[in-house]
Amino acid sequence: MCSHQRTFSAFLLGFVAWCFLGGIAHGKVIRVRDAGAHNVLLQSVVDAASEGDTILVGPGIYKGNLVIRKKGLKLIGEGRPVIQGEKKGTAVMIMGDDCLLKGFVVKGGGRDLTRDDSGIKFKKCNRSVVENCEFYDNCFGCYFYQSDHCIFRNNLIEGRKYEVQEDRGNGIHLWDSAYYLIEGNEIRYARDGIYVSFANYGTIKGNWIHHTRYGLHYMYSKHNAFIDNLLTHNVAGAAVMYSKHMKWNRNVFAHNRGFRAYGVLWQDARICECHDNLVVDNTIGLYFDQALKADVRGNMVIWNDRAAVLLENSELNTIYENNFIDNLSELQLRGGTQKGRNNKFYKSKRGNYWSDYKGYDLDGDGVGDTPHVLQDIFEYLVADYPAYRLYLFSPAAQAMAIAEKALPIIEVTKEAIDPYPLMHPVKIKEMDKLFAKLKKAGGCPSKGAKGILMVFSVLILGISILVFGKGNRVW
Repeated sequence: MCSHQRTFSAFLLGFVAWCFLGGIAHGKVIRVRDAGAHNVLLQSVVDAASEGDTILVGPGIYKGNLVIRKKGLKLIGEGRPVIQGEKKGTAVMIMGDDCLLKGFVVKGGGRDLTRDDSGIKFKKCNRSVVENCEFYDNCFGCYFYQSDHCIFRNNLIEGRKYEVQEDRGNGIHLWDSAYYLIEGNEIRYARDGIYVSFANYGTIKGNWIHHTRYGLHYMYSKHNAFIDNLLTHNVAGAAVMYSKHMKWNRNVFAHNRGFRAYGVLWQDARICECHDNLVVDNTIGLYFDQALKADVRGNMVIWNDRAAVLLENSELNTIYENNFIDNLSELQLRGGTQKGRNNKFYKSKRGNYWSDYKGYDLDGDGVGDTPHVLQDIFEYLVADYPAYRLYLFSPAAQAMAIAEKALPIIEVTKEAIDPYPLMHPVKIKEMDKLFAKLKKAGGCPSKGAKGILMVFSVLILGISILVFGKGNRVW
């Protein structure tokens, strides 16, 4: 036999072996139609199935917790069958590689936070997928436990609204898992929407997270991407803590309000990228606490109480070509004059657009000819005495700002200046799509927030004067 014939024969033999050993063969199809037997039947079918089998499950309520151990096993629900957990432990546990769970309603996971009771748990498995499912009345909605390359896609998670928030589990919790994909899910009424701990090289994309504590909460993680998500009506939109090499781009952080509430929080976060996001109607838009080397560009920061807060422990951050529009106050620096911290509000002689900039552009290059001072004397005082914020738009505050410009009494350093303010808003890619996404999810806030606060400030000032005057009146 000639050499090319031997080569062809070896190829043919290998191809036939590949077909029969799993390359083309997909296993048998098993149908489960009798819901009357509940989970006793379903678990027994799962246990009896071979690797690579597909189990089609008909409508009904299947009671009891379910464990999937076989590699390549696929469970597909037809007519939204319900897996009703035992209200202890985890309702559905996936422990096999390359498994699929699709089309189910999962309820009744346990209540023990310390044992990570969940609706669905990936446990020490790889490349398994959960999609098009609904999860109700569970402690954690979905838990990734030492599982890599797993996918959680197009699902709904609703936390236990009847529990206080601290007693609820997270919508999705990841621990020691890598190369994950979390895409197209809705998460609501959980403790944190998505909590990521020691989980690296993952992507969270196209999710809607609302009515949680932190919509997204990263801890001790690196090289993750958070893209095209919508986070509304949370206490904080995203909190990135003790992490590095993170990217969060084209997200919406909106209506995140409460005491110390943020759109985006950096806390000991390093070498991160924050591009092309919509940050609207939050207590604080951007909060930098021990942030190092963040690149913040192309964001629309609009209608927040405070556009940004920058602590003195943050260094080497570059904030440029963003639009800061109609925020109650633009920037608050905390911890002194920020000398030597090397945070810059520009790059390549292009700063940011500030809607309250009063400068001019004689040479017509689109950049203001005079620097924009980002913090006036009143904001300087508010940093140390937050209660003064009640008087933000009062006549007294305005008078102090005017007097400070005429007779400066505080030192303004390069940290409190945008030397190249832009005369026109930056055109940000896909910003119209982000506004449309926000509108679909509940609409945009009123643009009249600043006017309302001005009226409130004047009212508070008037009441204070009346009380003070009455207290010192001699009868």
